Amino acid sequence: MIDLKLKQLGLCEEEINIYLVLLKYGGQSVSNISRLSKIGRINCYHYIDRMLEKGVIVKAQNKKVACYYAENPKVFINREIEKLNLAQSLVPELLAISIDASNKPKVQFFEGKEGIKNIFDKMLEVRESEILSFSNFEQLAKFLPDFLVEHFKQRVDQNIKTRFISPRNKVAEEFCNNFFPKVMDERLLEVFLISPDDFNFHSEITIFVGSIAILNLNEENPIGILIENTELYHTQKAIFDLAWLGATSFITQW
Repeated sequence: MIDLKLKQLGLCEEEINIYLVLLKYGGQSVSNISRLSKIGRINCYHYIDRMLEKGVIVKAQNKKVACYYAENPKVFINREIEKLNLAQSLVPELLAISIDASNKPKVQFFEGKEGIKNIFDKMLEVRESEILSFSNFEQLAKFLPDFLVEHFKQRVDQNIKTRFISPRNKVAEEFCNNFFPKVMDERLLEVFLISPDDFNFHSEITIFVGSIAILNLNEENPIGILIENTELYHTQKAIFDLAWLGATSFITQW
């Protein structure tokens, strides 16, 4: 039981043997330590050096022979108190670094259709949330149509509300009928179709729970950028809400 507790306090098996020998027999030379602990002399030097560094034994000169003594067992309490004090002083500094890091946007780049799928999958991680998109339904309808049908079904199943602003055209007018479930809670989907002459989006900008996704759905070279940052998210959401609020004066709602 003592051996196990000393292991938990940071000593290896050989160091435990040496410490208990010195505690029991008092100061000893390396030769005696080797004999009493049954640890080879050369190895004894190695473990004694480590124990000196840890502060659990001390070295004294007895005539011309170096002797080693076990420190008072209270040394283990003092060591842990020192560690605790060090941790208490260190934690505020580490938290400050963490806070600074949390304010820095995390930016990830995704290439190809598989990369774009990863971004859409990320949108489904939080249930009963809201996704806001400046979209182009004509481009979106051509891009991974089978995947997006299943993706939008999962949004509905997870009670994720979606609001779209998209340029109007024939494809856009049929988009929701083709890509969203025929039977669903109408409160989970709102769409404003806008004039393609005045507002023709060529890229997707989607805002969702702490993140902003910018998607270029070019068939030859699809690229996605995912930005994760709470402050940027709230700013982009406010911009979308402002556009949504002003849209009622000149946009036809789907």
